[in-house]
Amino acid sequence: MDGGGRLKLKEKLVVANTGEDTLTFIDRSNMRIDEVFYLSEIANKNVKSISSSPSIGPWDMIYDGCKFLYCTNAYDNSVFKINLDKGKIVDKLYVGSFPTSIKSIENYIFIANTDSNSISVISEKEFYLIENIPVGGKPIDIEIDKVKKKIYIANSDGYSINIIDLKGVKNEIIRVKNNPIKMIIEGDFMYILYSVNNNILSNSNISIMNLKDYREEEIIQLKGIFTNMLKLNNREIAFVTNIDKGYIYRVDIEKRNLLSKTKLVGMPNRIEWDGDNTVFITDISEDIIYLFDIEKNIIIDGIRVGKEPGGILII
Repeated sequence: MDGGGRLKLKEKLVVANTGEDTLTFIDRSNMRIDEVFYLSEIANKNVKSISSSPSIGPWDMIYDGCKFLYCTNAYDNSVFKINLDKGKIVDKLYVGSFPTSIKSIENYIFIANTDSNSISVISEKEFYLIENIPVGGKPIDIEIDKVKKKIYIANSDGYSINIIDLKGVKNEIIRVKNNPIKMIIEGDFMYILYSVNNNILSNSNISIMNLKDYREEEIIQLKGIFTNMLKLNNREIAFVTNIDKGYIYRVDIEKRNLLSKTKLVGMPNRIEWDGDNTVFITDISEDIIYLFDIEKNIIIDGIRVGKEPGGILII
């Protein structure tokens, strides 16, 4: 796709290929690739650049439900605003260093700048940078409690979680025992995937935090390096990706035990659920996105995408 095309947005799966600066669009009706968005080529045509970075590094994405896709670019320290209806990048905004996680609420976009220890706040409608808020070391994930209007930031190198209260414009920090990697809010509780490094072995664990008093209880310990977690709505099951051994783990949160682990070929990383029976998993060493059938508990297909696939977005 060279910037002049028009995307049909119905039931798309979008994959950000960090290693080659592309977005792959997959038609979910037949699970075939129907568009490849070459970000470097389109950006050079449509937006001005002040960056000297040879790579863009698309990392994470959100969709406004209408026609705009917002993509963080980790190597370029920027965010693209992409009009999917026209198939072009309409604006570019520079934020902090190595922007990763991106979330939105009430016309505000929040971006974790992992290498500058800050959160960028952007006006979604006008698309301008409002401010950069300092947080803990290496922020890597953002979770939003849309009911209580609070933003949670996992600081992957700070043994801490920042909490930004949008109602009172308050920024506080709570200390935790390990380094948080991924957070999932469900009601008054938050499930947290931690990296546990004792300088000898790198392991992980999942804990549950009561958001009323921030007390925590460990649910399960995991051997190895886990990078992401997904909890199915109204189900006591979590999927976690084991990047060093190449497994996808299925965990019963309520019974606190490992149900199964499925071996993949390479390095599973990001993970997303279609709300029905399929979990999508990117593999950054094999350049594949896997389709995992929840009912059958098996990988049913693999689609080769771009180099080093990371972020997954379901439209």
